[in-house]
Amino acid sequence: MPEPKTYARRLVKGSAIVFVALVATGLVGFMLRIFLARSLSVTEYGLFYAVFTLVSVFVIFHDLGLGSALVKYIPEFKVRRQFREIKSSIAFSLIFQAVFAVSIVTMLFAFSDQIALAVFNTGSASPIIKILGAMLFVMIFYYLFRAAFQGFQNMLAYALMNLFQILFVFFFVILLVGVLGFGIEGAAFAYLFGALAIAIFGLTLFWRRYPRIIKEKIQITKPLVKKLFLFALPVFIGGLGGLIIGYTDTLMITVFRSLPEVGFYQAVQPTAQILWYFATSLVAILFPMISELWARRERKLLGNALRFLTKFAFILIIPAALVFIAFPDITINLLFGPRYLAGTTALQILAGAAIVYTLYAILVSVINGIGKPIINTKVVALMAGLNFAVNLLLIPVYGIEGAAIATFASYTLGLVLMFYYARRLVKFTVPASPLLKTLTGGLLTLLLIFGFKSALVLPPWPEAFAVMIPSLLFYGVWVVATKAITKDDLRLIARIVPMPKWLVRAAGRFVGK
Repeated sequence: MPEPKTYARRLVKGSAIVFVALVATGLVGFMLRIFLARSLSVTEYGLFYAVFTLVSVFVIFHDLGLGSALVKYIPEFKVRRQFREIKSSIAFSLIFQAVFAVSIVTMLFAFSDQIALAVFNTGSASPIIKILGAMLFVMIFYYLFRAAFQGFQNMLAYALMNLFQILFVFFFVILLVGVLGFGIEGAAFAYLFGALAIAIFGLTLFWRRYPRIIKEKIQITKPLVKKLFLFALPVFIGGLGGLIIGYTDTLMITVFRSLPEVGFYQAVQPTAQILWYFATSLVAILFPMISELWARRERKLLGNALRFLTKFAFILIIPAALVFIAFPDITINLLFGPRYLAGTTALQILAGAAIVYTLYAILVSVINGIGKPIINTKVVALMAGLNFAVNLLLIPVYGIEGAAIATFASYTLGLVLMFYYARRLVKFTVPASPLLKTLTGGLLTLLLIFGFKSALVLPPWPEAFAVMIPSLLFYGVWVVATKAITKDDLRLIARIVPMPKWLVRAAGRFVGK
């Protein structure tokens, strides 16, 4: 039987790989957005990402949750050495997605002019819809190989797929927009060519890494298809709710407000999602690992791991979010320039939403990993309903700030419901005391930050450093002094993460048993 330490090391190693790749991906992605924001007008930038958002809505339809089914069942098939089932599952997923994608792309090509005028009020959106529609078809290979690598728990390959995808796009953006001056259409072609490049990269990587799977015969059986869809369809339905949460804000801003406001929101939304990197990297390796633990009936280990992860994820995300809440103007000005400073309040709200999202994402991976996607579907449906209603109520009046509030409210509802189900199914005990202590420390730290800001009269950057260093030091001391971290936690961290022994001993003097 595998020891808890083995899983802990795999979790930390896998999460570290994905986190580093996500940071690199995020940096390249921001360089890409900054380049486009400074190369295009605010209206052009808003139009491009409004069309991109609309086309992205259709991604979930050609997947129907099969990608998540691969992540779920590849580890189980691997444990049972059912390699034929692995190849057959991948092949069926590819065929099904290709058929669906062709239908969607055909529709986008046929009605691009009508969509451009009805949704974006400009015919110049039509060629962008067609180009990004073609990209949509090619991207099925990216999603397929990425899901397969995640299912095999090959986190290096999974991370490289994310990183190289955005690198290819950025390369073509520089070439087509920066060098050749093709403008907004050049940006669309850059995404299409980037999709072609990552598809070739993923196929090459998979072919070399898994020759055993390649050699197996494909045998798509009715029981296999049924097995995949019984998991995939609830995930797909839940994904529809996630689609509403993720995209209706931008689409409603497009309809009820203006394209420049879409540009502002498309600056602050990805900025706030920097804070999602930790949760995303953790969940990427956590999902297939939970599936394996559940298959091995390691219930107690799973419950203990979940308690540990929620506590430490919360402790780590708080100080990162405080930076965005305290200095939104510096953040936006640095990344996108003064033209986008209208998004500062929305960025603060979305930073708060990222704290809630971190815990929510961990619990979602647990519920899906134990094979209960229908629960996630129900929760996301409620979240989507709330999100749609709040967006419809607030966006016409408050614009991007209303959209940010809707996002915050949706994830808060989802977190409460996921805590409830996790306690029932995994025998998970909520670490209420450490979470409350950490939240209190975060609020006190925020008050300290604003106190320092009001007392100091310095230029923005010197002020930021002068304020954040003592404030974050206060937060760290608070977490240790209030015993939000225990000695057992420190021992586990010391076993799985290289740390100086003197640091562990020093922290151990302040924490509880």
